[in-house]
Amino acid sequence: MHGVPFSSELREVWEREGRITAVRRLRRLAPGLTITQVDDDLRSWVGEARRRGMSWDRIGEALGMRRQSAWERFS
Repeated sequence: MHGVPFSSELREVWEREGRITAVRRLRRLAPGLTITQVDDDLRSWVGEARRRGMSWDRIGEALGMRRQSAWERFS
């Protein structure tokens, strides 16, 4: 990932506050990054969310989109 690595701090947020909060955190950290960096980072975060069992419904909710849109963009 370029701009927002899955750091120990964010891993702690993932564990302590939950998956939705961790994915939303990426959206707040995105200012100042290029579109390519944000897209690459978001893809990595979504991949991590899927590996950890997060549903497409929950990913879509966290990103402000429908499940189908999230699946189409990131699968």
